[in-house]
Amino acid sequence: MSHNAFTVNGVEPDVNSAISASLAAVIRIGQGQSDAYSNSGGSLAVGSDLYFYDTAPTNNIAGATLNGSGDWYSSVTLPAGQYLIRGYFSALFSATGQMAYKHQVGASAIGSGGYIGGTTNANYDGGSFASLGVTLASTTTVSLRVYTSANVSAVASQGTVPAEESWFIVEKLA
Repeated sequence: MSHNAFTVNGVEPDVNSAISASLAAVIRIGQGQSDAYSNSGGSLAVGSDLYFYDTAPTNNIAGATLNGSGDWYSSVTLPAGQYLIRGYFSALFSATGQMAYKHQVGASAIGSGGYIGGTTNANYDGGSFASLGVTLASTTTVSLRVYTSANVSAVASQGTVPAEESWFIVEKLA
């Protein structure tokens, strides 16, 4: 039938043109679970990779690896292919401030960056997320990295906000 002529990563749609998310090639880290960011081993300084918390992350991309320690993940290593990658990070601020982050792909920062801003002792939920469409010619590590920062509270003061509100998603397109 012509209405079911497409596939996504080799998965054909059902009679209703739906493709099961469990069969799609995707990585999802961050489901709103609680853990203190101080347990991540990460930093919030400019140039640092951000960490995402998930006790049961989804990884349906053959050959992909999630990199981190315990249930905290700082990057993914992806095989060659075409990908849509998105990430969002939420943090607490010690005064009115901001944080911008962007995808780090190998040695390069590429794609559209994400931005959050906040006021004293408040997180700002609803900022923009970083987004990237990329074709990787070989196995490459991808992370979300801090590029600018002002008045972001110390790691020890972040509590569970980053774990509960941050996420990282990779979809393999081809």
